Amino acid sequence: MKKTKFVAVAVATLMAVTTVGALAGCGGDSAHTISVMLLCNSRENKVYTDYFRNLEAELKEDGLNYSIDFTYQKSGDYYGALDTAINRNNIPDIFYVRPNELIKYKDHIVPLQDFADEQDFVDLGGIQKAALDMYRYNPTTGELGNENDDLYAFPKDLSTQQLGYNKTFLERYRAEFKAANIDLPWEGKFASDAQAKGTYTWDEFITICQMIHDSDTTEPNQYATDVPAIEIIAKSFGVDLIDLSKGKEQGTVVDLKSADMKKAIEVEAKLIAAGAYHGEDGYAAFTGNKMGFYSLVGSWEIAEHNDYAKQQNYEWGVMPWPTQDGSTNWQGSITSAGFVVSKNCAEDAENPEKAEIAKRIAISGLTPKSQNYFVREQLISLPLETGKEADYRDPANDGIYSPSTRGVFLDVVTGSHGFRPAKYNTYNDLWLQELETELTLMWNSKTPLTYFTDDVLTTLQDKMQKQYDEYKNR
Repeated sequence: MKKTKFVAVAVATLMAVTTVGALAGCGGDSAHTISVMLLCNSRENKVYTDYFRNLEAELKEDGLNYSIDFTYQKSGDYYGALDTAINRNNIPDIFYVRPNELIKYKDHIVPLQDFADEQDFVDLGGIQKAALDMYRYNPTTGELGNENDDLYAFPKDLSTQQLGYNKTFLERYRAEFKAANIDLPWEGKFASDAQAKGTYTWDEFITICQMIHDSDTTEPNQYATDVPAIEIIAKSFGVDLIDLSKGKEQGTVVDLKSADMKKAIEVEAKLIAAGAYHGEDGYAAFTGNKMGFYSLVGSWEIAEHNDYAKQQNYEWGVMPWPTQDGSTNWQGSITSAGFVVSKNCAEDAENPEKAEIAKRIAISGLTPKSQNYFVREQLISLPLETGKEADYRDPANDGIYSPSTRGVFLDVVTGSHGFRPAKYNTYNDLWLQELETELTLMWNSKTPLTYFTDDVLTTLQDKMQKQYDEYKNR
């Protein structure tokens, strides 16, 4: 039988209260505390601080005397702080992980499927299937992403890897685009009323980067593009970086000597030579008016770019990644962030209902009310199926909210053009970094593409396979 909101837990809590006397109001000396630690930027910190204050008020209305101790860590500090907390056995009750990190933290978190099935204020049937599957895990087999396995996190967001462009920056090169017979990314085949849609081929994109980088107006700190993720390029050539056709235990790194994989490596090498640059912290500030194109690793970055574009007075937009043939059959990837509940919280003998409260807080991010709040505050958290019909206009930006971004997002998460399922998720994995490490040797153009001989690629593949084997067996 499903619980109506959280009445059952409220009753259990109140019964516990009668044995120890009445508790003080929310946040009082006797109030219980749920600790939450998230990876956030400063902008998200404010939004989530207000969000958790509102949840505290809702808990109080239900007779639950719990305060929420929310702290945040910036990108470079988060996992170090989390690992330190775990080592000191001071793990937060709720924290944030990406899908592939379920494996790393599996011994410190609890399954959430049974809890979700008991609630009636959140309908998992209304959540994007891809978002939920990314957090399904089987502790026996060690596999991610199988739809019949338990949920170990509630996705706080679901996002896509997209290509942003600086319209104001690229307008400087209108003559060069015309001479090369290439559309600007908001005209021609990119226009909203275009008869034949499409995107750039990789050759066109390299040409664009070369003419930007070689232009007389190029400044020393100006770059054509951020280096795209090699997995996006490889996928556009029809290459799966891992072959899982025989199951997890038989996972095999792609043959780097194959023709399509060599093409993908060559594309990234040429982009590097054409003035590409690998991203860094403060990414929106770095790209502003210094870069024509840049990777948007997640839709949650869009608000930050909107803010910075307004400050620096430039226009920008979002487009699909280039493809082998320039068609809209582009390959994207999805990524996510999710709330997990710690095993320490679930095993708190002195406060047995604490884990239920923590699970409620974690799942609350999936209610329509919370989702509307995140969208309104431009955190762009979109795991709900209703995101397909929702209105994402930004009243602070002339009533426009990046319609091209919404289209790219929906194409990916609905599988229109293909995305990488959870079990293929390679984001931030060590084995893939072996390839990126070798590619970084070309960033200063001192290492030519001829460095990647068959012998070098064989050695590199062996190193990647070793890293992958270690990763999958964590």
